[in-house]
Amino acid sequence: MNRLSVLRQNWRRVILPCVIVLYVLTIVGYGLVWLVTRDHYWQMDLLSNFTAWYFLPAPILLLITLLFKRKRWVILLFIPLAIFAFKYGPRFLPRETKVSAADSQTLTVMTMNMLKRNTNWGAVQAQIQAANPDIVTIQEIPDDFFKSTWQTLAETYPYNMHVYSEPELSTMGILSRYPIVAQEIFGLPNTSFLKQLRAVIDVNGQRIVVYNLHLTAPKFQRPFKVGRLTGLLFPYEYTSYYRRWEMGFFNEHLQVDDMPALVMGDLNTADSSVDYNIFHNLTNLTDTFGEVGFGMGFTFPTDVTINQKQIPFIPLMRLDYIWHSAQWQPLSAWLGGSTGSDHLPVIARLKLVAQ
Repeated sequence: MNRLSVLRQNWRRVILPCVIVLYVLTIVGYGLVWLVTRDHYWQMDLLSNFTAWYFLPAPILLLITLLFKRKRWVILLFIPLAIFAFKYGPRFLPRETKVSAADSQTLTVMTMNMLKRNTNWGAVQAQIQAANPDIVTIQEIPDDFFKSTWQTLAETYPYNMHVYSEPELSTMGILSRYPIVAQEIFGLPNTSFLKQLRAVIDVNGQRIVVYNLHLTAPKFQRPFKVGRLTGLLFPYEYTSYYRRWEMGFFNEHLQVDDMPALVMGDLNTADSSVDYNIFHNLTNLTDTFGEVGFGMGFTFPTDVTINQKQIPFIPLMRLDYIWHSAQWQPLSAWLGGSTGSDHLPVIARLKLVAQ
């Protein structure tokens, strides 16, 4: 028997079954650890950002198993496939709600992180024109954008506001077809130099409140207390402390509003993370794309920068959101195309169902 035949037999009888068993145990173990310790270990907080991708090996291993005719191992692979179907399957079913186009209380809204070094302003404008939203929230607006394109957009959206944030070295803005009757610039907490936007907008006599948020991104930092062994294994730790802190302050801000609310922007947290659930539980808001969008809806990163060159990349997570209060009925949600940013825009249509 030659070496190739031995290798093929070992792959079928030993290597492939071991890989399948190890993979399934890893998926199940990850899920159990997540349920028990997700709030206690930064490693789980980091890993949770990519949860959906951990199921990718399952269909690949299933195909290999069928090709090698090891059918008894197929049953084991149904465990991760069933978990994925239960957790993510509804996202691939039609969930759009149809309403009359003449309904005056139906709004199309859009949010995008423009990327402060972005110069492809024509793509930004084209995406806004294609979506034709009634309200747009933008984060990381370059300064020069206001000298030309913002003024052009203002012809369509005569009611607008913006604020410069020193920590971000960029501007946030809101564009609206409907009158902005009150506006507020605030920090999280109020003393923060990173500014957020709040606008009260009159939509055909009904006032709604729109927030434009850009929360602090998590980062790696040296741990304050570290043992000799853990210091060697983990010289840096992943922390989302400031983002979670801001969520708490925002919830205090939101609770004083009794108007129908839309909270849009870059929350810098994946929809599989601990902080996503914390934000939902704190605010009692609903993620519009998570409710009626189709597919995974990943918005970041569409490219990565290597040696000052932007290289196209596959989005790994969703950081951009349109959240709504209970007074809104979500009708549909989808992603926009490239704007020259490393984020994709999110667009949604909602209907006001309670005054």
